[in-house]
Amino acid sequence: MSKKEKLLSEIMELSKKIGSVKVYFNQHKTEGKVMGYYFDEDDKLWKSYMCNKFHSITERSKNEIDVIEHLYDSVCDEVEAHENPLEKIKKIESKLQSVPIVLNARTCGAYAIGYFYDPETKRWATYHNDERGSSLYYYYDCEEEAIVEVYKTASVEYNLQHH
Repeated sequence: MSKKEKLLSEIMELSKKIGSVKVYFNQHKTEGKVMGYYFDEDDKLWKSYMCNKFHSITERSKNEIDVIEHLYDSVCDEVEAHENPLEKIKKIESKLQSVPIVLNARTCGAYAIGYFYDPETKRWATYHNDERGSSLYYYYDCEEEAIVEVYKTASVEYNLQHH
């Protein structure tokens, strides 16, 4: 089995553990929660990408294996975020400086990260309030995905505060 086949096989196996995120091989998709890699004919480069709230190219290379390895690392990070996110939130919550995490409730005001069920949209919403109380909302079809997003947002905030 070639290195490429081995990596793709491992990615396929891991992708079963990442909820609603879809993984594509040698295809460029931009709708929904997706990640993958493809060959860009315009640039003559292999590219890996992620699309969740935003679409971003995460790696560029003339070597296909390089972008597949990067995709593998991204899938591993996604798997890690999906493993017991509530427990991980509780571990970093007390270490966040002045940024409360609010689970299954909506809050206004400065600095907060949380999620709640929005009866208007009939979807789970996550939010991140900034220092002025302005909020960014993202919507999910299931509570688990909202919790994972809260964990990811809290992790970024924690890393910003402690590095």
